[in-house]
Amino acid sequence: MVTPDQARLNQIKLSLQKNDLDALILLHPENILMATGMFPGSSHVVAVVDVDGKVTVLTPWWREQFVLTESWADDVACFDWCKPRSQIDPDKAVTDWLKNWQVGSGIEKIGADLTVHHYSPNKMPSECFTYEKIKKTLGTVFPVARDASHQINSLKAIKTSKEIEKLRISHEVIRVGVEVFYQEARVGIREIDLAAEINAAVIRMVGHKGSKYVFCEAPQITSGSDRTYVADTLSNHPTPRKIQAGDLVLLELGAHVDGYWADITRAVVVGTPSDIQVKLHQAVLAGQAAAIEAYYPGKSTGETLCQSAWTAMREAGFEKGITHFLGHGLGFAYHEDGPTLGPGENVVICPGHVTSIEPGLYWRAEDQLIGGVRVEENVVWGCRPKEVEILSDFYRGLEKP
Repeated sequence: MVTPDQARLNQIKLSLQKNDLDALILLHPENILMATGMFPGSSHVVAVVDVDGKVTVLTPWWREQFVLTESWADDVACFDWCKPRSQIDPDKAVTDWLKNWQVGSGIEKIGADLTVHHYSPNKMPSECFTYEKIKKTLGTVFPVARDASHQINSLKAIKTSKEIEKLRISHEVIRVGVEVFYQEARVGIREIDLAAEINAAVIRMVGHKGSKYVFCEAPQITSGSDRTYVADTLSNHPTPRKIQAGDLVLLELGAHVDGYWADITRAVVVGTPSDIQVKLHQAVLAGQAAAIEAYYPGKSTGETLCQSAWTAMREAGFEKGITHFLGHGLGFAYHEDGPTLGPGENVVICPGHVTSIEPGLYWRAEDQLIGGVRVEENVVWGCRPKEVEILSDFYRGLEKP
């Protein structure tokens, strides 16, 4: 059993009291991680946290020892799914256990993660298993069953000190992928081969500082003016295209270590950057710096920070190259539900929020297509004005180091 994150459990207890609930029932991996300190590593794992802070986990039998060792659960229950000759329906097994647990605990009012949304380049495990059958039964099991997704997302948005330490480890791992990107981006290498080298380097980091599981989303590599000009991170997958001299090359890289995500972007020119490439890169870095300079804890919003970055890039002469928002929440997911740094985003940014800052410029100069430059950092917003911890504080230059 790991040492409980008491700060996290206290936040959950306060949230339950504020929302007049007796317990949270959590079905999705990133929410289970928040409440138990454990990335479940299997479907049909359920975490229950009651208003007293007691944590109970239900798991398929083959994960019992893992849950006992890797979580801070007070109680662990199992069901016999996938045993030889077993005909158990896992959805029904979970529902039956919840019925028995409700009778034994007397819990009446629960909130659950009924709605899951991620705007991400990848497919989250939560989206592969939606647990719709289980969710539909909650109203028959408990007298009061509410959708607490907004409440849960708000809890996840503010990281505890222990969670931030886990994120530091994730960024130490992803840093290796960035180093390989700069080393291996060269004339003649195919985008797909560069991506494969980066992926292999990241997943080989499993075991770093005791990590049990490293997952690397397929690195997105785009090269040349045509491909880097399109800022579509949902479909910019690596191709057989061979990198050429003078190419801009972008890396979009997401990975998690035991469920804690890092998400970075870097740009490099293979050869000597042109004047316009250098100016685009400088303007992007100026946009990042402007957003940090504008931060005032408890007052700045996603809108104001985004506009500060955009103003810096406009003043550098690149207004027409701005095509996307500034950043998003992350940590328990590649892209969390919030907070978002962008136009119309009025959520106040507070100490403990973890977001990306990823300004980009995608440029056409008269009849010449230049391409795109984006640099993405992950930051923990601090307690004082202009204070951030840059988790991804490693090389971000436009030329090879």
